[in-house]
Amino acid sequence: MAKLAWIFAACCVLTAAEDGPDKDKVVLPTTAEDLATGKRLYLGGCTYCHGPTGDGGKGADLARAELSRAKTDADLLRIIENGIPGTEMPGAWHMTRREMMQTASFVRTLGRVEIKALPGDKARGEALYAKQGCAACHTTKQGNQFTGGLVGPDLSAIGLRRSAGHLRESILDPEASTPENYRFVRLLAKNGKRLEGRLVHEDTFVLAIRDAAGNNIALQKSDLREMTKDRKKSLMPSYKQKLSPSELDDLVSYLASLREAQ
Repeated sequence: MAKLAWIFAACCVLTAAEDGPDKDKVVLPTTAEDLATGKRLYLGGCTYCHGPTGDGGKGADLARAELSRAKTDADLLRIIENGIPGTEMPGAWHMTRREMMQTASFVRTLGRVEIKALPGDKARGEALYAKQGCAACHTTKQGNQFTGGLVGPDLSAIGLRRSAGHLRESILDPEASTPENYRFVRLLAKNGKRLEGRLVHEDTFVLAIRDAAGNNIALQKSDLREMTKDRKKSLMPSYKQKLSPSELDDLVSYLASLREAQ
């Protein structure tokens, strides 16, 4: 009995230690070999979204001293392992724990690069954002309130999630990289009515879209004659012929400054 009591007490101590302040403590490997392996893994699996130097693209900009979702190494490791639900960031199910740690260690080195100032004036960019009617489709934060439309992606923290280069590309060529959860669909109902917009919900029997005016429309699939999904089509027009080079710099500067914590 005494032996069992001792074992029980020891288990309690171990459990308390796991739940204590050091439970999230992670020590990443930093040898030259580990960093080289982490770089190889990163370049092989992460560059498509985050860019070879971590400055972003479809994925978040990782070339920062502090990452909003991964302030600690434990947070970063969890994101690599499990992904981020509700986003395009998948978990690294194909990696071993050691490989995930090596990748995380290399990612941390990306934040030690020099941050270069962007050309353009963000105040002029904000005025241009309003003038071009961007708020009709996109949400930003003004003071303590979120404002704007819901047709396009939320831009309130776009400066944290996307690099300046990706923002510029999205303005000039929106269809170069469309977000996975903003898939464009065209519908033809059995009554002859044609609809198009962003797919916001689909199950076995029903689908819902959001049209360019921001209206949510739900339909029974049995009422449809045709449905076409276009992964590359975007509701956003190109501004290539609408903005001068200096105006483009101003707008990118403004968007890059939007960093509302998520």
